[in-house]
Amino acid sequence: MTRSRLIQFLVLCIAVPFLCPAIGIDNLGIDNLVNASDLIAIVDVLEVSDIGPAPPLSFRGRDLSAETYDAELAVKNIIKGSTTGRVRVKYVLPESFIGYQGLRRGMRLVFLRKEGANYTTTDPYYPDLPAIATAPESYVRIEPGEYARSVVREMLAVIASDSATLAQKSEILRVAYALPSNAEVVTAFKSGVATAKDPELEQRLQGELIRLGDISELPKIVHTLASHLATENQRVWLLYVVGNDLKNPLAIPALEPLLSSNDNSNREAAAQALWHIADSSALPVLARMLNDTDDQVRFYAVRACADIANEYGWGGPGEEEFHEHEQKYLTHWQDWIKSHVGSFLQGAVNLQPTG
Repeated sequence: MTRSRLIQFLVLCIAVPFLCPAIGIDNLGIDNLVNASDLIAIVDVLEVSDIGPAPPLSFRGRDLSAETYDAELAVKNIIKGSTTGRVRVKYVLPESFIGYQGLRRGMRLVFLRKEGANYTTTDPYYPDLPAIATAPESYVRIEPGEYARSVVREMLAVIASDSATLAQKSEILRVAYALPSNAEVVTAFKSGVATAKDPELEQRLQGELIRLGDISELPKIVHTLASHLATENQRVWLLYVVGNDLKNPLAIPALEPLLSSNDNSNREAAAQALWHIADSSALPVLARMLNDTDDQVRFYAVRACADIANEYGWGGPGEEEFHEHEQKYLTHWQDWIKSHVGSFLQGAVNLQPTG
């Protein structure tokens, strides 16, 4: 496994921890969950009781021992469906863990479907999400086309809230991949950064902003990484998003502290970012990276040059090809930069808006 693949795997385990012990669980799809639910509501889960054994639960060809649970909910606000102020929900969970979740006490956004005369959870993997308390009986009619958007807004309200707990925000962040990439999400995550009281949470949110294409927190992220202030978990995450999700050429100057770092992983992430940005303004920096002491930095620098030049016959090599013929690629791109960097940079200047 290459270093880049290893980092990606580690990030998945950190950013989406529930996936690692439960390989095979489908990712959350908000539209699918909304469409399959008869009732979506913000509720206060008052009580959850184990009411006894259930018939064996069939799961991937196996029969698992299971228990039946009963939950009493006080409905605060309805997004989809209709019901009275109190709802009872029955669902079944296996005694052995397979990724299924039960309803949790407190203020929750629940997804339920009708099963005969009763309600049960729509998706055993995603029965509910944390929610912010709303005024009792503050029902507002939501049009069918707005159901999924309203669910997203409730999720974002938790992220942006200065009263939501770290556990609540972390629960939303585990499924942040399901959120759309738009200005509303960016705004909520910025509010989350501003109200974060925990370094782990702040750094996770800063990384999410990079993933969403917003570079406003990049200088802070770079300082955190260059100064070795990142938490153990979030360092891997921040290096990943810097290396894989930066696409904006305006980010290039902010990367300099990482490119000058004595830490190989910092330079690797920054060089990988330059590859993905693939902008000619980075050529002087890439010339330096081609002489770096770290082979992964040199590899990313070659790939970046190849993408910028788009030169026939010298497309970016794979890692195996690069390591077998490294000097050939390094010499070619060092010579190419010397002969092209002036015209490329002049062209970039000429393209700048005037006035």
